[in-house]
Amino acid sequence: MRPSLRPAALTLLAGLALPAPALTAQTEPPGAAAPAPAAADEPAPTDAAELPAHVRHWDALLAAHVADGEVDYAALSADPAPLDRTLAAMAAVDPAALTRDESLAFWVNAYNAFTLRLILDHGSVDGGADDGPSLQSIKDIPAGRRWKARRWQVGEQRYSLDQIEHEILRPMGEPRVHFVLVCASRSCPDLPGEALLAAHLDAQLDTATRAFLADTTKGLTFASEPGALWGTNHVLRLSKIFDWFDDDFGDGERELVDFVLRHAPPAAAAWIRAHRDDLDVEHLDYDWSLNDRRS
Repeated sequence: MRPSLRPAALTLLAGLALPAPALTAQTEPPGAAAPAPAAADEPAPTDAAELPAHVRHWDALLAAHVADGEVDYAALSADPAPLDRTLAAMAAVDPAALTRDESLAFWVNAYNAFTLRLILDHGSVDGGADDGPSLQSIKDIPAGRRWKARRWQVGEQRYSLDQIEHEILRPMGEPRVHFVLVCASRSCPDLPGEALLAAHLDAQLDTATRAFLADTTKGLTFASEPGALWGTNHVLRLSKIFDWFDDDFGDGERELVDFVLRHAPPAAAAWIRAHRDDLDVEHLDYDWSLNDRRS
């Protein structure tokens, strides 16, 4: 089960934690079994009041404006204040004070939040509430204002999205990070519906990676197809992410396939194992259209 930052007893509203109701002591009836202890590998629910402000604001924004990985850009554009509060809280963070997992979680959250602000800054809402941004793709934004623009404040420095991805996150050596970084496009991984948090990070990364590879529209497909002249071709088609960042998934195709096997759905994994000595690895087309809920 995916750990949640929003347990039933705590609800995040506009980035603020509501006070929990008082607990009433109850006496177990004679002979009642003691409650089962929590699994050792299950992180305890996180009290929202203990979360940093940037996490609370980002988590509340995701809950309000993201569903099934798609973003309600029209609603964000109509009321950008929650996003701007999130960015202001992120700007106040001292990256040097973070642990490794805190750093990875923070920079992924920041990258995704900065990308939403980038889309709002270069799109417009035409008409009523049912309209989305006029921007059709992040690639419609001029190159110098997109991934290379140093405009995102964190601590004492300004960063570009490219710096965050290639100079901070990728050197951490965690390939699953590619499945939580979202470039506002339909072939990107789905935007996570909750903030990444150090205490839940491994489970969140694993869930995102498995969900992406289970998505046959953009993650992974497999088929045994007739050859052009004779025989059969066993074709594994993967997202272009595995092509662009192939070095992050191991040394060569065998280690890349090993990574896929660890996270692929059971049917895909069984097929890959059956044909891995005669496997053609190709890549799916990449859809750069905006991940807009209303498009």
